[in-house]
Amino acid sequence: MANKVKTYDYDKKLHTHGRIWILTCLLLFILTPVAIAIHLGVAPKWGALLSAFGVVALIYWSTAAAEFFMYVPLIGAGATYLAFVTGNISNIKLPCIINAQEVTGVKRGTKESEIISTISVASSALVTTVIMSVGVFFLAVFSGPLDEFFNHPNVKPVFVCILPSLFGALGYSYVVKKPKLGIIPLIFVVITFVAAPDFANNDSVSTMIIVTGVISLASALFMYKKGIVK
Repeated sequence: MANKVKTYDYDKKLHTHGRIWILTCLLLFILTPVAIAIHLGVAPKWGALLSAFGVVALIYWSTAAAEFFMYVPLIGAGATYLAFVTGNISNIKLPCIINAQEVTGVKRGTKESEIISTISVASSALVTTVIMSVGVFFLAVFSGPLDEFFNHPNVKPVFVCILPSLFGALGYSYVVKKPKLGIIPLIFVVITFVAAPDFANNDSVSTMIIVTGVISLASALFMYKKGIVK
């Protein structure tokens, strides 16, 4: 009974503080451009702003909703509150969470897993902030030499390969355990990119992640039910 009370108190406080955190950050995000506009004595054309906002909302609302339902069961409530504000979930936060869960050996969906996920997201956010701050400092002080280095023809292609390399290594660590689960999603992605190369650009990445995620879940469920994968 005592453990149930403690769990209830933890969940209640978590959601209370999480909502305060989300609303506070949302207010700060909105006030930043407002403060700049007030300081400079300018204002946007509200008609154009609302029109542009409506178009963007129609494009991204489905992606945002899908990401919510995909990420929350995997990373837990505490990590969700942090990750959805600090961003970079798919390419930074999620790999950190999965690695932390693997290292600690916790089972997903448990309280232990949620705590580990929250700690890993918080650690990732702090490390990212420190690294970005150091990077901005060096760019400000040594902008000339660094610009020349980063734009060098032999160095520039490296940055295009960072994200695929990250997800390739992350995906391999899971696919190698149950290779059959990766066959159908891999075939789908290869056929899609060969038939419609435009889907490989950055604007279609979110759509492809959602579609491939649904296909992966459906194919995995089918294989488990048929006994193909155990």
